[in-house]
Amino acid sequence: MSPALTNHPHSSREKKLGLVLRSLVLLSILLVSTVLVAPMALAFSNGQNASVVIGQPNFTTKLSIAPLVNQSRLNTPYDAKFDSSGNLWVVDSADSRILEFKPPFSTGESASTVLGEPNFATSYLAGSTQVNGTVLSTPEAIAFDSSGNMWVSDTGDARVVEFTAPFSTGENASLVLGQPTLGTAGDTTQPASQSNLNAPAGLTFDSSGNLWVADPGFYRVVEFKAPLSDGENASVVLGQDNFTAKQFPNEPNCPPACNTPTTSTLDAPFDVAFDHSGNLWVADRDDYRVSEFTPPFTNGQADSTAVGGACSIFGEVLAADCMSVIEFIGFDQSGMLWVSDTGNGRVLGFPAPLTAGENATVVLGQPDFKTTYGFSWNATQSLLIAPEGFAFDSAGNLWVSDSGVNRVLEFSSSVVSSTSTVSSTVSASSQTPVQSTVSSTTLGQQTTTAQVATSSAGQQTASSSSTSSSGGGGVPEFPYQSAAVAAITVLVVASYLLMRRRGVNQLPRA
Repeated sequence: MSPALTNHPHSSREKKLGLVLRSLVLLSILLVSTVLVAPMALAFSNGQNASVVIGQPNFTTKLSIAPLVNQSRLNTPYDAKFDSSGNLWVVDSADSRILEFKPPFSTGESASTVLGEPNFATSYLAGSTQVNGTVLSTPEAIAFDSSGNMWVSDTGDARVVEFTAPFSTGENASLVLGQPTLGTAGDTTQPASQSNLNAPAGLTFDSSGNLWVADPGFYRVVEFKAPLSDGENASVVLGQDNFTAKQFPNEPNCPPACNTPTTSTLDAPFDVAFDHSGNLWVADRDDYRVSEFTPPFTNGQADSTAVGGACSIFGEVLAADCMSVIEFIGFDQSGMLWVSDTGNGRVLGFPAPLTAGENATVVLGQPDFKTTYGFSWNATQSLLIAPEGFAFDSAGNLWVSDSGVNRVLEFSSSVVSSTSTVSSTVSASSQTPVQSTVSSTTLGQQTTTAQVATSSAGQQTASSSSTSSSGGGGVPEFPYQSAAVAAITVLVVASYLLMRRRGVNQLPRA
């Protein structure tokens, strides 16, 4: 060893300091990686109260569907999504418009922007003869692409249109799918083809920017490949063997076999969503199931897993895995599948890993898994009448469109680590499994187990103060993770600067 280094009075101390600082840097990097990948579960209480209502002045009013179009009322809201700035966009379907609400959100607040109509006081009802780039006809769903542009299922006009950001009231759409031009009227009597749509509903983008559309009028889901262009042909079809087939119950020339659900058929699919592994899930509405399709996707392929099943008797016998008229679906950060069980007036959460016939572990909109709204249409702070689309904000709160009473409700959540044990207070009798009517295999892609808290709900009346972020897929970015990453990043930088100051970027060599 060099005598100069051996005799240096600070050599040993500097060497130890260097080792400590380098170890600290390595530990910091490990912590960053752990925080980034650690799944977080959302904790909701079964039957809990909502905290904010939009579209009504309070939780107990349900303004009638009268010609009172204005800036703060809703008329049969369907989908709801957050843009990248945390603004909430609501598909106000019966008024044929899309409304933007800006945070901080408060009960009964007014919208700030309207798309599909020239102003807040106008509503072109379904069947309007006007077909152009500014007017919508009973839209049902929206999705945002990676550039922040909004895509709308203009269901009444049998098309999907794009509005480019930044958005302004009454702006023109820039692109159309399902029809050759923005001025072409949709004709639902036309046979199915590779380029047309029939009452399109739910939308989602995959990681490559391709747009997937639920096309319930033709009993199928179709993919349009990026870059998207006016009137382009679809590239993949699910639910049918090919692009011209339209086979399902009550359709002319349908062989008897298509009256029986199979793993490769869909009955009025209404929504589509990708899980964190890139698998496509379809709300197979009238088959009372949510079906999974795994890539690579091919025309007419069979599903690999199905969750859910029909309820025994509508309004009388319910269970934690049965559903009636499934409208919208989505995933949270933990991989939990959320389903709007519209026919039973509730939203259900199914924890990952998803398996055929599994029970939901959380229910919102009803006090328990055995209760449905029946024939009561009274508005309350906890009851859902006909839930449709939903979205998570950046704090993990769930926003649900309650179309039956013309409003959107926020259900506040707390965030817990999915690796911690959270006990459920749901009684065993409320989660008695029923036999699934769908023959399917077990999902093997998701590995994260999400436990959901189901303690009794408290009264919540305060306005929301959470800052929202990008919705679209219903995957929130939790502030707890972001804060931890920021703190650890500061630690790494501080360690590096201290090393530079001490002059121990390179350890003494022997």
